[in-house]
Amino acid sequence: MLPRPPFIMRLTSVTVLQLLVLLMASITSAQSSHYFPDSQIVLDMAVLSHSVYHLRKKVQSCHTLINLLQEEMAHESSSSNNQTDEAQDIYQRLLPNGTECLHYHHDYSLGTQVLVVRSSLHKYVAVAYAGTDDWNTMLKDGEIFTSDFGPNPTDNSTNDDVQDNNNISPIFQGVPEGVRVHRGFNSAVFDNDGFHTILNCISSARLGGNCDDNGSVGDTNMDTHSLSSPYQLFTTGHSLGAADSVLLGAALHLAYPNEKIRSINFGCPKVGNIKWSFWIDSLQPDKGGQTTASSDDGDIKKSGSGSFEIFRFVNKIDLVPRLPELLWFTHAGHTLQMSVGGDIRAYYDHLGNEDLGYAGVPFGWEAAAYAFLPGALASHISKHYVEYLEFYPPNQPSTNSSNVSTLYYVRDFERVEDNAQVYSYA
Repeated sequence: MLPRPPFIMRLTSVTVLQLLVLLMASITSAQSSHYFPDSQIVLDMAVLSHSVYHLRKKVQSCHTLINLLQEEMAHESSSSNNQTDEAQDIYQRLLPNGTECLHYHHDYSLGTQVLVVRSSLHKYVAVAYAGTDDWNTMLKDGEIFTSDFGPNPTDNSTNDDVQDNNNISPIFQGVPEGVRVHRGFNSAVFDNDGFHTILNCISSARLGGNCDDNGSVGDTNMDTHSLSSPYQLFTTGHSLGAADSVLLGAALHLAYPNEKIRSINFGCPKVGNIKWSFWIDSLQPDKGGQTTASSDDGDIKKSGSGSFEIFRFVNKIDLVPRLPELLWFTHAGHTLQMSVGGDIRAYYDHLGNEDLGYAGVPFGWEAAAYAFLPGALASHISKHYVEYLEFYPPNQPSTNSSNVSTLYYVRDFERVEDNAQVYSYA
């Protein structure tokens, strides 16, 4: 056999190399898309974050919501013979399809609204926070002040089990030294038995049980006695409620260190200091799939096989994610920038990671909102987040042939070589 000409050998080598590059790119792309929450979960979280605002000063629990709707239906249509069914129909317009209300509480002293739902359709339990009742009070009280992350040992709790903190405080011993968070946000989540109540609810709900509202309300055919495996946990919220959802997610990670927990939130302000950011970012599954905490000698030790991830959606030039402006506050988790035209760009850990080739938010991102303040304020409205996600349907299908219906709003993080040098929301 005659030997191959040199140019054919070179051509063959180049072709094989190109094929290998294309194969690796395909594998990386598939893995990246599966890293992000699918579009329906994201939309569910956006709807919950928006809907919880509508419960303010109208209801006291999941069941008083139904009573209110029954009264409204009776007023609108006195001829109805089945007000409960019609009220249920209206109730389902408020929450995502397939979800049931398990717990709702409004703490007027803290300005904290929290809603717990379960989806039998997508097999999750989600906790949604609304923004605070009084912006001025929250920001004036805590804008420049930070606190340790977790419940305050001196909290005047009304629950005897929480007063001595014996059943909650130990889980926060894994928080690294020096982690500080926004004092007002921390208070909204942990004061007045808030975290204890939510933790008890989730412990029951993720296994198919109910919470303290004497049964669930909503769209469900579930046998609530037990589940074969626990449902996934999500936290969500908008604005200051988004910040609360981040803190709750971190606390749930400490309570369930072997579980995969995600916070998908919208218009979230900065929550903690740089040590908070480093710690939270270390809990992601792509950092080795292990939760970490600082030991007494400063080394990192493994404390579980679970993970905690934050996906912060930012609508155009929304002002609030740029706040507070103080240097000691920084973002943790990934920034998903929503732009005009439907593009969503994902920025790894907000500031990027050069070792992995991922870009951070472009230069000028922090200042962009101040170029057109009315637009920045309008971009923050919770309804606009929902409308954006509904108007721009995802066009990134899963490459997993066994689940071709799964879609993603974004497939991969922005790369260093592709990232724009100056921020533009257009």
